[in-house]
Amino acid sequence: MTRRAAGQGYETLRTEQDGRVLTVLATDPPYTYMTAAMQADVVRLVDAVADDDSVGVVVVTGGVPGRYITHFDIGDLLHTAEHTPRLPPAAAWGLARGTALLARAHGPVRHLLRSTPLAGLQALADFQRAAEGILRSPAVWIAAVDGPCGGGGLELSVFFDLRFASHGARFLLPELALGLSTTFGGQRLARLVGPSRALEIMLEARAYTAEEAARFGLVDDVVPAADLLPHTRSRAARFARRPRAVVAAQKRILHDPDRDTATTSLVRETAAQVRGFPAATVALRRWLERQDPSGESTFLTDPGPWQEGTAADLVGGAR
Repeated sequence: MTRRAAGQGYETLRTEQDGRVLTVLATDPPYTYMTAAMQADVVRLVDAVADDDSVGVVVVTGGVPGRYITHFDIGDLLHTAEHTPRLPPAAAWGLARGTALLARAHGPVRHLLRSTPLAGLQALADFQRAAEGILRSPAVWIAAVDGPCGGGGLELSVFFDLRFASHGARFLLPELALGLSTTFGGQRLARLVGPSRALEIMLEARAYTAEEAARFGLVDDVVPAADLLPHTRSRAARFARRPRAVVAAQKRILHDPDRDTATTSLVRETAAQVRGFPAATVALRRWLERQDPSGESTFLTDPGPWQEGTAADLVGGAR
């Protein structure tokens, strides 16, 4: 029996299906961070869309006005960092590789790490598998960004086939300001905008406008906020008339030559995170200390110290 992607009882996602277009609204008010629950929902969504022949296009947008997916939940990152041992490079690579293999396994072995302190790495590996699944999906995936799109939200979106944005959307990758490398989307971003631009975005740790992102090649269309969903759904309705099997074949042609490289890159990014987590705990705690009482992202309310590198000393007292 075909599993329907809509109505799966997601915790942080709402779904609306109109014909062959499935609109997915990321809804975790008020700020829609990429929490562990949202990561699990995205994994379920990607798997369900792969099995649901009624879906030709998936449109992912924010379910809270003026928001998309802000970035990873810093509290979740800190929890994972505090439970990740300090490892030499070879051991970190082995741990990352083993976790990735478990994420692709079936049966009880898949749940082996979930009751251990390394459960956060297992969840990350599952999420990385879902990102790869979007590249192979028989559906077209479109991000409709109306608000801050940073960290995990941006890294997820670079795996989509198209990215549309409102004039008020903002794009940022602040991981380096926390002493961390990208979690899973670094190489994919570099393929879209070029390695130099990708590194600049990471080093600057600032919010780029939708117009800047479009010039970089990160965003495909920029429209007024009121037109974003109608514009996206109109194009999606046309794309949804393409046969899923043909779309899947075309995406394989585009992406399969890079598949082994992409898989290796995801393991490399996990290994870099494992090595970086112990040193990043101070910066992650500092971020939470500086967070606005409302719960809004510190990268949005007080970005200056993070961009300047003065919010937390990551290099041992350098001036």
